[in-house]
Amino acid sequence: MSHTTPTVSTAVSKEEIAVFIKRAGFTLSQPEIDAYYEAYGYIEQMAALIRAPAPNRMSYMVEPAHMFSFPVEGTK
Repeated sequence: MSHTTPTVSTAVSKEEIAVFIKRAGFTLSQPEIDAYYEAYGYIEQMAALIRAPAPNRMSYMVEPAHMFSFPVEGTK
């Protein structure tokens, strides 16, 4: 059984993504830029959910970085 990851399209071109990355001060290889481009549609989708007017707005806490807790050093 093969597994494929669905993609979300974006209206932003690969060239525009490269400009965004450069403006942010990053130096990435072309494969890294390509990977970022593939993910950008999902980033747009999440930003739209967070910025939507109430009652459709989702909390900033739905952002994946807020879903994980890291252990405090010295505890188990």
